[in-house]
Amino acid sequence: MSKNSADSDADFIAQAMPAFISEAYEQTEAIEQLLLELEDTPEDRELLDSLFRCAHTVKGSAGIFGLNKVVEFTHHVETLLDLMREGKIALSAPLSTLLLECNDQIKFLVGAGNDEDADSDEQKDVRADLVIQLRAINEAGPPVEAAAAASTPEAAGSDAPIRWTITARFGAEVFRNGMDPLSIARYLGGLGRVLSMQCSTDAVPPLVNLNPETCYLSFVMVLESAASRDDIEGAFSFVREDCEIEIVAPETPQQKLTREIDELPETPRLGDMLVSVGAVTQDQLSQVLSTQEKSKALAPAAQSRVGDLLETQAGVAHEVVAAALGKQQKIRENAPTEEGRYIRVQADRLDAVINLLGELVIAGAGATLLARQSRQSALTETSLQMNSLIEEIRNGTLGLRMVPVGETFSRFRRVVRDTASSLGKEVNFEIHGGEAELDKSMVEKIADPLMHLVRNSLDHGLEPPQERLAAGKSRAGTLTLSAQHETGCILIRIEDDGRGINRERVLQRAWNRGLVEQGVVPSEDTINMLIFEPGFSTAEQVTNLSGRGVGMDVVRRNIEALRGSIKLNSHPGIGLQVDIRLPLTLAIIDGFMVAVGKSKFVLPLESVVEVIESERGAPRHDQAGRHVMELRGSVLPVVNLRKLYGADTPPPERTSVVVIQSVHGRYGIEIDVLLGQYQTVIKPLGRLFKTLRGISGSSILGSGEVALILDVNSLGDLASAETGSHRARPAVAPLASGHAGS
Repeated sequence: MSKNSADSDADFIAQAMPAFISEAYEQTEAIEQLLLELEDTPEDRELLDSLFRCAHTVKGSAGIFGLNKVVEFTHHVETLLDLMREGKIALSAPLSTLLLECNDQIKFLVGAGNDEDADSDEQKDVRADLVIQLRAINEAGPPVEAAAAASTPEAAGSDAPIRWTITARFGAEVFRNGMDPLSIARYLGGLGRVLSMQCSTDAVPPLVNLNPETCYLSFVMVLESAASRDDIEGAFSFVREDCEIEIVAPETPQQKLTREIDELPETPRLGDMLVSVGAVTQDQLSQVLSTQEKSKALAPAAQSRVGDLLETQAGVAHEVVAAALGKQQKIRENAPTEEGRYIRVQADRLDAVINLLGELVIAGAGATLLARQSRQSALTETSLQMNSLIEEIRNGTLGLRMVPVGETFSRFRRVVRDTASSLGKEVNFEIHGGEAELDKSMVEKIADPLMHLVRNSLDHGLEPPQERLAAGKSRAGTLTLSAQHETGCILIRIEDDGRGINRERVLQRAWNRGLVEQGVVPSEDTINMLIFEPGFSTAEQVTNLSGRGVGMDVVRRNIEALRGSIKLNSHPGIGLQVDIRLPLTLAIIDGFMVAVGKSKFVLPLESVVEVIESERGAPRHDQAGRHVMELRGSVLPVVNLRKLYGADTPPPERTSVVVIQSVHGRYGIEIDVLLGQYQTVIKPLGRLFKTLRGISGSSILGSGEVALILDVNSLGDLASAETGSHRARPAVAPLASGHAGS
């Protein structure tokens, strides 16, 4: 190999390696989720096929990059999965655990790459032990006849080489995307013996028009190899979107029938498909249907399926019946014939666009302000049109960062499974509302707090089986993770049917540590929130999971850093419910701007219900000392921003009250001036202002002024507080932490 060729391969690997690692991690995540789903439905052939494809994709892609350790180890896993697909080995709990551990090892090897230092002796020992277990199962699994049945041209690992004809037509963008067709050809050569290879020059333009960055290549290769079609297709995994591939091999009769079934128009009935391609005659089909009717009449619960009868009675090959069933399933689901096209975009590039969009919103607001001041109708109209376009761009761009929270929730299946097993507990894990969307940056930051809370429920909340039975509960506990949209935010709930919080023990520990004055019994909410105090723990002994009082305070701190809130609802002996409320995005929101004196504030527009005129005269207070007013026959608590933040300007003669809908119900905010709707670019508060009560962030106005963004849920806490809790003094702790504070 020439030096230039070696350098070219090295450049290709360096450029494409990040994409490979990202895709490989996605595949290993998919493997984990598929295994956990298979534990519930071990006979699901579609899940098994998907599982095999994921492992095969990782193996094939790793081979292109020379990651031999990944290839060698994954080959053992792939062999086991292939035996499971053939029905030679059934999935069991120990086997599922083994495959999950193997998947962890694949993930480690992908991350380590070719770094020998990262592959420690401990990891090598773990891997060697896994290989021994895999080999023992693989060698004991398939009987002799299975090996004979696997010796078809399509079977992976067959000893008989096949002459594959491979035609590849590369797209114009292949070079610009960092891919090298020559490296792919070399990889294919490593799968067997290249009998011939012809490069086509039909697409190469005259030299004067040739662009050195554009790919004009295509080739036809005849490869003699024992590799499977999936192995060969795996060589093109990183250029699938920019390459037309045709792989041809001699067809067996079963393969011919399978291909013809795939090419059939929509024929809903299984038997009709098989008759159309000649796999079975009409008389044979009639006999099979007659047999099924008889079995149904004799034993309705145990009637035979048509597919099974076609195999046993009519002699149709299993793969042909499976192909027809797969075709039938696609028709039933009305699946599209083409997969959607996706473009991978680096997260930092998208963040840069979001930041620029924020600056564009601010600049647009400034232009609108100047247009209004100029009193030129044409300029004002143009400015409004520009702002409308900016809003559409904003909505579309922010939508790119919204992802379903179910992807994050699904990761906890493994955590629940392994943790429950280590604790000797039986747990049913349920996920609801996974389709609810949240900003990707929020999803990434909430994963760790959720991990702590899930483990806390498993360790402290759910009881062991014997204790649950003694309490009259089912042997297995239930842990539910759910999400749903509320006004301007998303509610994430972790709920279990365990012990709940032992308030007596929490209070006693709080007295002992001086968190609560001896003999004082706070409200139930305050006692519950004490578990979020730094170093607080009620565990009798330290375990691998808990007991050191580290974690729950970090959970609350991380959630509050996201402008969110957390609340506990405990029912002793029945269970615990943890509610986390988060804003949908950390970037830009629709706001409603108001003013108090010289200060400007922004309210999330979704939370604004209506605006009313405040009552004249001295403010009224209820028995708890709260400032209230009457609204259509009901009492409305009111927060006075002037008193809350100690504004030094005198109040105007007439003020307004903005009625807000929060998670705690409706309340009012008394303000001086209404300034209308405003697109708000959220900026973080400086360290000096992070402890300011009821404020979640700031925004720069078009005029260059700074407006503070109000946290409507925290202000809702304040509106419902007791006597004197919101007198004219700035506080030093955010309201979201008020339950566990003083």
